Amino acid sequence: MANKTESTIILDNIPDSNALWKGLGGNFDSLTQIINEFIDNSLSDFIKFNQSEIKKIIIRITQKSENCYEVEIEDTGTGITDLASAFSIGNTDSQLTSLNEHGFGMKHSLAAANPDNDNWSVKTRTIESKDRNEYYEIRAPFDLSKQKVFIKDNSSWRGLQPTGTIIKFNVSNTLLKTISRGLRGQYKKLESLMEILAEDLGYTYGTYISHNTASISIRYQGLEMTDIVTKDISEIKPVYTDIIKPGINSTTLDLGAGTVTIDYEFLQAEESSNKKYYLANMATSGVEIRINGRLLASNLFSEIWGIEKHNSYNYILIRLNIKSDYPERLPTTTTNKTGLKQDDPKLESIYKWIRSKVNEPKRRASLSRDEIDLFNQLKDLKLKTLKDYDAALVVDREKHAFTSINEKIRIDLYQSFQNKTTIYEGKKDKTTPQDVYQLLMYWDGLTMDNVPVDKAILIATEHPDSVKALVSLKNQSQDKNGTKYNIEIKTWNDESIHYPN
Repeated sequence: MANKTESTIILDNIPDSNALWKGLGGNFDSLTQIINEFIDNSLSDFIKFNQSEIKKIIIRITQKSENCYEVEIEDTGTGITDLASAFSIGNTDSQLTSLNEHGFGMKHSLAAANPDNDNWSVKTRTIESKDRNEYYEIRAPFDLSKQKVFIKDNSSWRGLQPTGTIIKFNVSNTLLKTISRGLRGQYKKLESLMEILAEDLGYTYGTYISHNTASISIRYQGLEMTDIVTKDISEIKPVYTDIIKPGINSTTLDLGAGTVTIDYEFLQAEESSNKKYYLANMATSGVEIRINGRLLASNLFSEIWGIEKHNSYNYILIRLNIKSDYPERLPTTTTNKTGLKQDDPKLESIYKWIRSKVNEPKRRASLSRDEIDLFNQLKDLKLKTLKDYDAALVVDREKHAFTSINEKIRIDLYQSFQNKTTIYEGKKDKTTPQDVYQLLMYWDGLTMDNVPVDKAILIATEHPDSVKALVSLKNQSQDKNGTKYNIEIKTWNDESIHYPN
């Protein structure tokens, strides 16, 4: 009798569509990341086909009730030509560029936006469907095996252009507020959330906006708003005071699968006026990596140098844009495109190249976050103690000098109180003669801008005799208007800022 060593059974392992849908949607942390997936597809269309005369992406957010917002993303592209591929999980047949490499994007995002699988829709019209006097609509629920496609008459097409795609879904107030996740303060109003969303988009897609690949705008309206507000997105750029070797340039590098181009900027960053990005702090410094212009990773530091982040490294900002028309040559992104796969050898080649330029970052104590915090404390204290005495009080950390000659030199602190202007330059611990000249530069720049200065204050914990002597000497000199410089030396404690304790 022969021994029976093997037999076969067949598993019925086709997943339930709704169960799969809920699983797909758990990969995003914010509404911004969800919207990004749709923008990626739109930009990919514009780049690949370049047929639309008007290249627009419009995000509309309309409040429908206290806890419901309608989100609509429209583009003026060529429409979705292969609906079967677009609505198949992991199908890359319709991949156009590196922006939509995985075949999950639209399904991922719709599932994250509408986990109940009951209120989303996708409308799309191509040139071919337009010529047939029709367009297509796919709407909830998602069906893994037999997705319904509704053929609609052209007369009901509401797109801005004859071709394009319109994606719509509803979100809760809780999901909307994820736009501001991680930021200090309360962002409850729709207007403030839209400011953050605009900054997110300008940061992630700034390269495409600046190169006119497409324009991106947000149009929003709350329940109590009579008009629709439009915000056109512009590129978010860093502010920097100097360039670190090797500077700003381009090079080519083989990451292991063929040559790519790397545009690079090695910068000494300065705090910007943004709410979220390029703040020269521990959350926004380090290395950022873009692939063909799209932001994929930022705030990288320990991953590259293997040392712990510290305030004294906050000045370091390295921006890379890795470019290639061959996706296999580029570092691999995560499926939801919120980062790069850390186990990819191509990414390690990038890290190695960065280390070849900056072997180990140098600490800059004078540029640490502590100094910025001290000036922010001083600003808050001035606003609190002086506002009752002058309704027109101005205390500003973002005032610039030399604007009349198209330069922007930021002043550490600018104060206008009872028609008198005071400016500050300071160091956390100890000043040098260079700081005196920095303060005089602010004074001369404002004078050139027709902003007369009454007093300049040099503030720090300690002022050596050389600094005191130089201040005394310069106070005998005059600016170009014949006004004597009036520099005072103070400590943080003189200004009621308790440092050092």
